[in-house]
Amino acid sequence: MGGSLGAEPLNKLLPEALARLPQDIQPEVFHQSGKNHDAVTAERYRNVGVEAQVAPFIQNMAQAYSWADLVVCRAGALTISELAAAGLPSLLIPLPHAIDDHQSRNADYLAREGAAFVMPQATTGAAEMAARLKEVLMQPEQLNSMARTARSLAKPDATNTVVNVCVEVAHG
Repeated sequence: MGGSLGAEPLNKLLPEALARLPQDIQPEVFHQSGKNHDAVTAERYRNVGVEAQVAPFIQNMAQAYSWADLVVCRAGALTISELAAAGLPSLLIPLPHAIDDHQSRNADYLAREGAAFVMPQATTGAAEMAARLKEVLMQPEQLNSMARTARSLAKPDATNTVVNVCVEVAHG
């Protein structure tokens, strides 16, 4: 998942990485490619013999999250919040040129807590991604632990908390 615009580096990396996995641990793949990138990304999966459902944009994220056991994605603030709320483990590839490197800090938070692994784009090739995927997919207990940790980090009452603080500040 590369955000609403997609992420071409992920569109290239994931088919290659998944093709390196043994058949017995090949996951089902639902890949958000970004607008105008779905056909090329789907062809990449076909060319390496990996079955994948590719969409330019996921309309129903709640449904996609409920389907997923693991998410490979960027580390924007909303995505991080959604992963925690959905209780999903993740492999995070922060956007390397994000303003103030905020995506790396977002990703590092989930990783430090044990809900994610961070894979820097500059040093993550297909072999590295395949190795990490293999490690995680072969350890369902680790995935379950990461999921529980992610869920424990969710702040479903964040809006009310912010509103209450604003009201307190406004009333001195």
